[in-house]
Amino acid sequence: MITGHSLATRLHALAARVPFDLAVRPGLGATGLPFPVPPAERELLHHLGGFSVPPVEVRLTGHPRQRSNPALPDPRYMVSDDGGGGLTWVDIAPDGTWGHVLMQYREGGLYVQAPSLAAWLDRLITTAEDLVDEVGFEDGVQPYADEFWDALHPDGPRLPLRPAPLLRAADADPALSGLARLVPDNALLADLRDAAPGSHARFDRDCGPHRLRRAADAPVFAAVPWDWQHDRPR
Repeated sequence: MITGHSLATRLHALAARVPFDLAVRPGLGATGLPFPVPPAERELLHHLGGFSVPPVEVRLTGHPRQRSNPALPDPRYMVSDDGGGGLTWVDIAPDGTWGHVLMQYREGGLYVQAPSLAAWLDRLITTAEDLVDEVGFEDGVQPYADEFWDALHPDGPRLPLRPAPLLRAADADPALSGLARLVPDNALLADLRDAAPGSHARFDRDCGPHRLRRAADAPVFAAVPWDWQHDRPR
């Protein structure tokens, strides 16, 4: 079982093996968050507040760029900035359930990192641990950082994007049809409910600049083409 205690223990052990500061951040302790946190995630946050492996910084208790991207449907729990313009965040449902860890490309595509925050952190730390033995530091820390960067995003399938008007039928999937009725005809929808890590919805390639909207009861997302100059749908 992946726990905050086990992840923090592994990070402190890793910090002793690398020639740079992992900057392991303490957990929340008795401090709360201004939104619901399920028991498993609360245990994780109690033991671990974040860490960095250059150029990636993970801030589990509030990233400095928390509200820097108005295109996200709910940026209240952004956990990292990959240094290249990609933002990683936890999909928190309206009922307080914590789900996928998602990454938005700088260009605007949506990428599935992991099914949960614990699974994502476990993959990051495992990758960092493995690279210590594979890469070494004979040529400095940059080769290590480059390999870590490349390992952040496993390859996966491109998710189908479906036009909103085709999903509004009464007999369509309720999560898809419900969201499709709330967005304009030029919006595109992607269903992330069974998406494996590495799956990606390249909204940016099909509709350009956009704002994301989420279905109320499922990780189903719509990209609404957006005129950011005038802050309105296109």
